[in-house]
Amino acid sequence: MKFIDPHIDFAFKKIFGNEDAKDILLSFLESLLGPEGDRRIFAP
Repeated sequence: MKFIDPHIDFAFKKIFGNEDAKDILLSFLESLLGPEGDRRIFAP
């Protein structure tokens, strides 16, 4: 089984670039950035 390298821009867009992956993308970004309180990422 082959995996896509998320370091490549095309692969990142393929993994995180659709509406179904929105929650996963937000979780990923918050885990990297570590925002707290009112600085958390909010997406309606």
